[in-house]
Amino acid sequence: MRIQDYLTFFRWKNIVLIILIQVSTKYLFFKNFDLSTILSPINFALLVLATIAITIAGYIINDIKDVSTDLVNAPHRVLVTKKISAKKANQLYVIINSIGLLLAFYLSYIIDKNSFFAIFLIASLLLYSYSNKLKRMFLIGNLAVSFLIFLCVLLVPIFDIVPVTNQFNRSNQVEVFRIIFIIAILAFWINLIREIVKDIEDLEGDQRTGAHTLAVKLGVVKTKNILLILLSLFIIFLLALLYRFYNDIQHLTILIYVSLTCILPSILVFIKLKKAKQKEDFTIISQYLKAIMLLGILTLCIY
Repeated sequence: MRIQDYLTFFRWKNIVLIILIQVSTKYLFFKNFDLSTILSPINFALLVLATIAITIAGYIINDIKDVSTDLVNAPHRVLVTKKISAKKANQLYVIINSIGLLLAFYLSYIIDKNSFFAIFLIASLLLYSYSNKLKRMFLIGNLAVSFLIFLCVLLVPIFDIVPVTNQFNRSNQVEVFRIIFIIAILAFWINLIREIVKDIEDLEGDQRTGAHTLAVKLGVVKTKNILLILLSLFIIFLLALLYRFYNDIQHLTILIYVSLTCILPSILVFIKLKKAKQKEDFTIISQYLKAIMLLGILTLCIY
């Protein structure tokens, strides 16, 4: 394969997104607080690499297991069997996944929190299970991949501030963790909506391969209604959050930013979702939701 094919295979845009989230958290958001942290620049870089490696391995195993469905839903994006053999793809999966787990084990040892290795191990097993079985199960696959997004947002505070939290700095450390935890919940929520939208988008291929997704089991109309409810609740939760914590002049920048990048686009998506009928409509909505998630997480940059 060409370098361009490998970049596509590894979902380079999503990898850049992960790097942006984690670097912004460490070097922009944390700088606004008098925090105790443990990760040196080198060890932080290893944390990012471990996250990227496990993520790429997840994409590879998903492509290996999903060839038949992808040939129906997106034949132009199929690389396994067309440009890379299944055997070589499996070898890449084992190597990259092992690198990610080894880096995670090393980091857990360095910060004296060996149990934290379980986070990466669970993520790796969940990605493998998702590709093999969970993604074809009713709602379970959607929840699983959204949970992994939730974990990705929380990894930096878990590895960087939790190990050095004590009775003297607990209040400040917990406040920072709480803010990132709320953002992680919102990322989970909007990604869950996006995953269900993608189920509608991939309905034809999922029906042919016997998947039991929300769209297959309930149909497009009922699935759209569920999406509209989830999106409405997401918008209401955001409005309540802004009213509760960020409704004064001190937080005016955050108020304006979240309104312009999350609330208004979510309302636009709601309108588009009500009108959506063709596969192309849901593809566009999926891209909008991805942009909302990215811009929402980047609230950390301007906090």
